[in-house]
Amino acid sequence: MMNVYRSTKLFSNYSVALRQHKAQHSHCKLLHGYALEFKVWFEADTLDDMNWVVDFGGFGHMGLKDWMNDMFDHTLLIEKDDPYLDFFQSAQMEGICKLKIMDKMGCESLAKLVFDKFNYTLSKQDAGRCRVVKVECFENNKNSAIYEISNK
Repeated sequence: MMNVYRSTKLFSNYSVALRQHKAQHSHCKLLHGYALEFKVWFEADTLDDMNWVVDFGGFGHMGLKDWMNDMFDHTLLIEKDDPYLDFFQSAQMEGICKLKIMDKMGCESLAKLVFDKFNYTLSKQDAGRCRVVKVECFENNKNSAIYEISNK
């Protein structure tokens, strides 16, 4: 068994509107909003020069902070095959919304999106010493979804 260091960071208060058009059986098919939060687990076999798993302050120069804000701060998340995609794109052209077209919609997919983006960015830093092993996306204080590396 290998020992590792872990740290976590909570990214919070991302006001998003979304629609899950495939959820025809529930109210989630309607436009609704959340203040999304993402808890990210970082892992490294060794610490950096400052004795940290990851330098949270470095997320600015890595572009991760800007990416999170661009994706999730006052955005409208719509799946690419939404039958009203043209309508939402028109709303963006009119300046009514900041549209983000998603491959898949749902907290599970948002957790994987953050997981992949952070790992891609971290792989280019410090010889890939640090990695993300788990991301939890909270749509509210009762519901969340997790994407993580499995040891199966």
